[in-house]
Amino acid sequence: MAALAGSAARRYAEALLEFAAAEDAVDAYSVSLHRIGEALRPDLVRWLRDRRVPIGGRREVLDAAIAGEPRAIRAVLTLLLERDRIALVPQVAQAFGDLVDRREGVVGARVTTAVELDAAQRDELVRRLEAASGKTIRPTFSVDPALLGGTTIQLGDHLIDTSVRARLDAMRAQLAS
Repeated sequence: MAALAGSAARRYAEALLEFAAAEDAVDAYSVSLHRIGEALRPDLVRWLRDRRVPIGGRREVLDAAIAGEPRAIRAVLTLLLERDRIALVPQVAQAFGDLVDRREGVVGARVTTAVELDAAQRDELVRRLEAASGKTIRPTFSVDPALLGGTTIQLGDHLIDTSVRARLDAMRAQLAS
């Protein structure tokens, strides 16, 4: 089901990106979708999906909450409410952000190190990744002492693993064969 939900969210995001690009308002749409995606907490989604509340009442509440948002976003949210798919909104917002990043040449990178890096080390690592990839990198950093040393970098679909743990595993496999 997650793949189907992701596919639906992506289709809505693609449609919204077309409208945003046509209106030269991609940044405004990004801000709007991010704000709405964060505002739609699980309890609010449950209420908006509650069939005991007449659809007209749910629509009025939603319309009031999104009155200042771009027209295409309001139309998509109303459609999602009417099709009982309002829970997709945070995924639509995420997919929209991913599409905008791809369009602008921004790639997310998940960097895991054995020890905490200081700001200068992080900046240098990002600079080297950007130089090697030709892309703008949006990194997230985490620490995993189990790596023993080195780094793992998930850059889009590619995994770069220079950790001591990976080297030891490779050596163990080579010795076993």
